[in-house]
Amino acid sequence: MIVVLRSQDGITWSEDAVLKVPGMDNRDPKLLHVDGRLVVYTFCLPIPYRPQVISYGFERMGPGKWSQPFECARCAFWRPKKWRGQYVVAPYGWSEKDAAVKLLSSPDGRTWEVVSTICETASGANETDLWTEGDQLMAFSRADPKEGLHYMLVSKFIESERRWETVSSGRLIQAPCVFKVKDRLFVSGRTCAYPHQEFTELTREFGKFGRGGPEAAEVDPARVEKYHHGLRTGMFLMDGTRPRLVMELLSAGDSSYTGVVQYGDEYVISDYSMHEYYPEIKHPGDWETPCDIYVSRIRFER
Repeated sequence: MIVVLRSQDGITWSEDAVLKVPGMDNRDPKLLHVDGRLVVYTFCLPIPYRPQVISYGFERMGPGKWSQPFECARCAFWRPKKWRGQYVVAPYGWSEKDAAVKLLSSPDGRTWEVVSTICETASGANETDLWTEGDQLMAFSRADPKEGLHYMLVSKFIESERRWETVSSGRLIQAPCVFKVKDRLFVSGRTCAYPHQEFTELTREFGKFGRGGPEAAEVDPARVEKYHHGLRTGMFLMDGTRPRLVMELLSAGDSSYTGVVQYGDEYVISDYSMHEYYPEIKHPGDWETPCDIYVSRIRFER
């Protein structure tokens, strides 16, 4: 289920509604203003589980009143945006497997159609944030290919040809969130403190350890701890298509998935992290601890 909170000052919060698509595991809600209306989008997985992702929307009708869920598309919505009088989103999780990430467009936030393919299947792209400015449309995608480097991808829409040009950023950034401070473009997201090759090896060992069974005994638990302690919420300044790390938020393990809003001269950044509960790892599942949500107020100086 999804709990929607409201606040007058950003400090004291109260419950506005609890939203749920029956028979579904509701995940990763995203908010969007659509012609003065507030819509929450969530992608859902069936219970019991089967490999089918469906995104739904809920429209706020008034204080504490929301519409019934309406189906948007059979994929995972991720941060819809407004661009030149239309609404756009870059979903992943397509059951057809004909692309990793596509661009969808909607005139009203309810009816969506495919415009183009942003990232091909082989890229392993998934969580994708769109950046819109004037006629410019860009996409920043987490990449988890079966083979190759897991660096964030940066794509630019060539509208006249209805296609995208994609390059590697050269940096591992998961769940990217793009925002602008004056004339500078930033990306926040989950990153790793280790070199890519070491992170790849640690990820492989973490997976083997997490599956349990005889193969878990082959992995040193200290390596699993190292994997978790290397994960961070990072803030990056974009230099063209290259991110440069400028700040890390206090974080470790399962963490990040930031949200950013401007508040006067400051930027309010939310993320989550398990670092305050982090246990000693001896057995598979020992890392399944609570996570807290944090809000940081940051002022960027030139």
